[in-house]
Amino acid sequence: MMKLRSVKFNLLTVYFLAYGALACYFPFLAVYFKSRGLTYIESGIAFSLVSLVSIIVQPLMGFIADKYLSKSKIVLINMFACSALIYLHIFANNFYSVALATIALIFFQGSVMSILDAYCYDISDKVPEVDYGQIRLMGSIGFAVLSLILGGLIQNFDINISFFLYSGLFIVSALILSGIGYKSSQHLVRPSSFDILEVLKNYKFILFVLSVMFLNVALQAHSNYVAMLIEATGGNVTNLGFVWFASALSEIPAFFFGAKLLKKFGVLNIYIMALVLYIIRMLLSAYSTSYNMVIAVQFMQSITYPLYLFATMQYITIIVPDKIRASGITMLSSLGFGLGGLIGNLGGGFILQYKDPFFLYKSMAMSCGVALLIILILKFKEKSNISKA
Repeated sequence: MMKLRSVKFNLLTVYFLAYGALACYFPFLAVYFKSRGLTYIESGIAFSLVSLVSIIVQPLMGFIADKYLSKSKIVLINMFACSALIYLHIFANNFYSVALATIALIFFQGSVMSILDAYCYDISDKVPEVDYGQIRLMGSIGFAVLSLILGGLIQNFDINISFFLYSGLFIVSALILSGIGYKSSQHLVRPSSFDILEVLKNYKFILFVLSVMFLNVALQAHSNYVAMLIEATGGNVTNLGFVWFASALSEIPAFFFGAKLLKKFGVLNIYIMALVLYIIRMLLSAYSTSYNMVIAVQFMQSITYPLYLFATMQYITIIVPDKIRASGITMLSSLGFGLGGLIGNLGGGFILQYKDPFFLYKSMAMSCGVALLIILILKFKEKSNISKA
């Protein structure tokens, strides 16, 4: 019998530390690449490697977790590997060594959070008191706190300080996760490649992932190149840390009400609402005239990201069978987040080489518009099928 209080507390702590570790890496990658002398195009290629490796690794790790190992074991192995491989970034001093360090790290890091989410969903299915929204909320708090702290630390020391913190946070996170002791229920029928193919042939899955992909073109470009917008409007790396702090911290209220909103308005309607707000957010960023305005706009994260996250996770769990839940979530992460991020990274670097951050954000708003169009098509098809039934 699980000790509910202990399991919930440990999960909250794991999410706080794991997302804190990610805050030591992703928000400041552009600063890191610049410190190593990479051009905008080289930075775009390096960013794209993050997405490309994730596209390959996430479905692989998800399938291994479903078929061979438990979700928790995969996460533990990957966390410990990340805590060691992050130090390659300290010794990388040119484009090729940076690229190799990035590939090595993302091979293990790429699937950590998606499989951890699947593991958390497994627990919440059996123990209603463990609510995914509340657990994920602690991740946002961890990301916010570490982003704010690191902005000042990097300004006063150098970018390498973030890698030491990253390693320590993942080690502690893994040790706490190992103590949870919850074992996901094993299915009598193990998933096969045929099950994966059936999901890939489902029009709902294809259209939804396609929409998520176009949205993530914008989201990934924003994550990686908001630093350039901050600089273009007169800010610096300390302001960048505050931007990420404001964005992550503002998510907290919505995570309390996300489940209720899904029940009241429906999954796709919530997702559509998030897309409309993302279009507005990108356009406001494109027309920002100061870094203070850029920071103010990021408070829209309080609505956009939680609604988007709840809707995507919930819709995938609805249309994907339970026995391949980890595979379904990692396929979403790979094809939607990963492929979209790959396009956003490469496209963002190319645009910045020849245009400015303001033009980039206008392009990102257009990509969000395409995502909205696709999901409206999906909603229309669902209604048509219901009326025919």
